Amino acid sequence: NAHLKMLLDDIIEDSRWDMTYLGMQIMVEGLALAAFGFMHQMTDEPLLKQLLRYVMSDEARHVAFGVLSLQEYYQELTLAEIRERQEFAFEAAVRMRDRFMQQEVWERMGVPVKEAVQLMMLTPDQKMFQAMLFSKIVPNCKKLGLLDAGDGWLRTKFTELGVIAFEDWVDTGEEYENFALTELEARAQQIA
Repeated sequence: NAHLKMLLDDIIEDSRWDMTYLGMQIMVEGLALAAFGFMHQMTDEPLLKQLLRYVMSDEARHVAFGVLSLQEYYQELTLAEIRERQEFAFEAAVRMRDRFMQQEVWERMGVPVKEAVQLMMLTPDQKMFQAMLFSKIVPNCKKLGLLDAGDGWLRTKFTELGVIAFEDWVDTGEEYENFALTELEARAQQIA
């Protein structure tokens, strides 16, 4: 997919370690967490649900580690440097959202891409996936201090995108703790 490839290229090619971390640990791992969460919601197969919970726990750990690694560092950056991170996070979020609109497929089939994407954005599955994606990204950007830093540019952009409502959802650090508690409870029940 062109959107994901361009995003990964931008992440990997950036010489600043924190931009690579922001891209991979927060944005891409957040995407993976949302994708596995979506599959978890969609399946009724108990074994697959359990496996997905383990994978989601691992992905949540990666994202939580990324947040912890960047939080203190971002407090030391200038406003101009923070704005670069805000713009990067927003652009990455939009690319990840657009990745699932299948523009390449519509174009190849001769379907008007703009119209197909507008229809795709209205489907219940797409709305659910977008909610899951942004429910991971927005709270973590807030925890990193990117949402309101400077003039609140990222808050404004997420508001325009219609996803700011996710800012107070559980961030991935809390989510990881919840996964860990659930796993401990399950093990305790197996022993009992």
